[in-house]
Amino acid sequence: MAKGMATEEAKQLMGAISESLAIATFSLDGEILSANQRFLEIMGYELGDVVGKHHRIFVDPGYAQSEEYQEFWKSLASGKSTTAEFKRFGKGGREIWLQGTYMLATDSSGQPVKIVKVASDVTASKLIATYNAGMIAGIERAMAVIEFQKDGTIISANQNFLNLTGYSLSEITGQHHSLFVGREYAHSEEYAEHWRRLGAGESMEGRYKRFSKTGEEIWLQATYAPILSPDGEVVKIVKFAYDITTAVHQADELEQALEASHKAKELEIELAKANEAERARKEMDLAIQELSTPVTPIWDQILLLPLVGILDSTRAASIMTKSLEMISQTRARIFVLDISGVATVDTAVANQLIKITKATQLMGCEAIISGLSPAIARTIVELGVNVGEIRTTATLRDAFETALASLGTRIGQSRQEEKGTALSVR
Repeated sequence: MAKGMATEEAKQLMGAISESLAIATFSLDGEILSANQRFLEIMGYELGDVVGKHHRIFVDPGYAQSEEYQEFWKSLASGKSTTAEFKRFGKGGREIWLQGTYMLATDSSGQPVKIVKVASDVTASKLIATYNAGMIAGIERAMAVIEFQKDGTIISANQNFLNLTGYSLSEITGQHHSLFVGREYAHSEEYAEHWRRLGAGESMEGRYKRFSKTGEEIWLQATYAPILSPDGEVVKIVKFAYDITTAVHQADELEQALEASHKAKELEIELAKANEAERARKEMDLAIQELSTPVTPIWDQILLLPLVGILDSTRAASIMTKSLEMISQTRARIFVLDISGVATVDTAVANQLIKITKATQLMGCEAIISGLSPAIARTIVELGVNVGEIRTTATLRDAFETALASLGTRIGQSRQEEKGTALSVR
């Protein structure tokens, strides 16, 4: 009686496994003997399509002819189990990733009889992980990135950051962030509060003055992003930054030139000089606009435009032209417009920003505006714009996460559509 119950329980367990996992059996040299319904659904075949065929119908033709593939089956036949993620191809050449195990099955006398494969479909998560890795790599290429412990001790930094500051990685690892700030500021209550807030999990962003290894002044537009554990504890701080030193210095020079020109205007004899200074101011303003409106490809489907300084109607129109040209050239799917470096705009410029988001949408590119100040947000609302049509995030980090999630959702939808199409064909 007990044996009969155990046998029934075993059958129920195997039935449950067969419903949730893909299972196929092969001869010792790789000929397909059987496959359950789950396996057939994943691969897009009927049972009659695969039984009697060789396993190589599921792999790349080049790999099927390789010595590595031949050795794979020899190893299995010798009794060596293999567990890994396997790249396979379903009906019609559709790429599939399986997390599975190949194992040797023997008869009652211990003689090898067949190879059993048990697997699950991890295609969607594999593709999303690949896109995530690509996104991170794109950020690494475009931005200076550095990681800290909660107290500001440096953990690591990418090459962009090292190039910017002039240090090697070994020179800064284990040192404190105060290495990059002035002595007086490093001992200030403001600086201590900066790290207390980050350690408490609060993200921070803005324009920061820092110093290189040689003592040169560096200006960064940056976001400090606390990374949390599943329990909500801060495990480290990551800083994403781009160099705006040239733009800041040229803005200072411009301000000095304007002050000089204002004084010159008070003297009739200096009128000619004042006119020349005004012309130089306009040329410098255009140069600063060019430097501070870089439309940067972060990933092959994402563009980033970080804006810094004063934004007027002329510059906003130039931004729209550049952005639309880059979207057309790169066929970008997402356009991130970061205005955390812009303090305020008038209603005409705010209206121009709305037009930029609508124009990008007409080109099939989703627009995300990050870093709106309270003043800019109020100006947009006063325009009577339907804010539901505008996608915004509080920080540049949030924009990256939103863009990543959007790409991930499209991947998932694409996979579901492909699966639905395969099933309907069946």
